[in-house]
Amino acid sequence: MYNQKMKNVFLRKVVLLAVLGCVYVGVLRANERRSENRRAPVNVLMLGLTDNVRSNYFPKVMISEETGIEEELIDREYNAVIMENITASANGAYKFVSADADAHKWVSLIRVNGEADESYSDVSQAPLEEFRMALEMAEADYLLVINQHYLKWQERPMRTLFHIVSYSLFDKEQNEVYRGNHHFTSMYLECPEGIRRISRRATSRIASTIVNQIR
Repeated sequence: MYNQKMKNVFLRKVVLLAVLGCVYVGVLRANERRSENRRAPVNVLMLGLTDNVRSNYFPKVMISEETGIEEELIDREYNAVIMENITASANGAYKFVSADADAHKWVSLIRVNGEADESYSDVSQAPLEEFRMALEMAEADYLLVINQHYLKWQERPMRTLFHIVSYSLFDKEQNEVYRGNHHFTSMYLECPEGIRRISRRATSRIASTIVNQIR
């Protein structure tokens, strides 16, 4: 009888230790996953397309005169400002990485359809292997394309310039994950520093929208 009781006590201890061991291993693995997530943020590669500053009123020569940006650099300057602000808006778990469109020949094969708030990109003509390689080199999981900066001028009811920034998000298989646009306004054409200042809220919304789509 005494031996049977001792056996039962021993078995209970073994079962308890096994359960505690499983719980401990589970906690360790959960901590490892959290640590891994902290070490490896989700990267989004950003590309600003060439010739993507358009307007219903301002030709590029006028944009150059009013902003002080050289005409051939207008697209590059607008893209740089928007992408820098998006990068600054990201949190630690999600990282936006800018890329030079000129560094990838396949970027010229991206087609932009529509205008203003209906603008979106089509990357299906870009070679898939080159597309994937660009993402892998940047250690990125997604591609964010800045499709267009549309400068929409209206006279009435109030003289206002709408800066409409449209964008498309793709995964590594060139599948479109999301497309959208955000805008900010000004009373006149702004220099790059002015665009950087007045676009912060809109670019922050772009960053948060992208994060919500890939979270």
